[in-house]
Amino acid sequence: MPKNLTQAEWDAIEKEFLKNMNDRYFQDIRNDIQTLRKNRPESIKSQLCLAFTLADSLSRIHKIFSGVRGENLDKDNEDRFRAWMDAFVLTEKNDEYKKYKGLIAPNSKVLWNIRNSFLHFYSFPPVKEGQDYVIFGYNLSVETNSNVKKAFQEKGYKAVTHMDALRLIEAIFSGFLVQLIHLTEMIKNNPAQYIENVLYARNILFTQSAVVVPKK
Repeated sequence: MPKNLTQAEWDAIEKEFLKNMNDRYFQDIRNDIQTLRKNRPESIKSQLCLAFTLADSLSRIHKIFSGVRGENLDKDNEDRFRAWMDAFVLTEKNDEYKKYKGLIAPNSKVLWNIRNSFLHFYSFPPVKEGQDYVIFGYNLSVETNSNVKKAFQEKGYKAVTHMDALRLIEAIFSGFLVQLIHLTEMIKNNPAQYIENVLYARNILFTQSAVVVPKK
């Protein structure tokens, strides 16, 4: 415990940090995605962009808890994004991935390429000769999925991977829960480092978060 903090003060800081992490990032984005899903179910591209934004935000927090500080937080974005995906989404610890791993993603490199293309061009990355072909659908039946794969294979694409966008989004949501479990493990294994990370991350959340002030 830092010498300048009482136990009560630390408890309040930790509670505030976890609440803001949940409210300003996870719940805010999750609620927007669910609103889109309900009112415009065809808006799957917008939902994916929001989900990737959530992954970016949570990966930055994960980098802080990995000991990174200052300008280094904004370097090596691919490593940061992929490390978060590998640790919390593409893992057996993630219930959604464990249940639907064949529909989530083959690896974090594929997710990074799709993330970049969607956030910068609102579309898929170009297919290069020799690369796997990724079919990005949602709510496809087993029969439809099989027929689509077959059609692409007949066009000459030997390696065809089908990813379900909705399952990927849910796996990213589930990744937040896995990340919270990781934080509880840090509390047990290295409480001093956990406290230092919370204090630093809390300052980042308060100085760099975008907050919507409702009209009165």
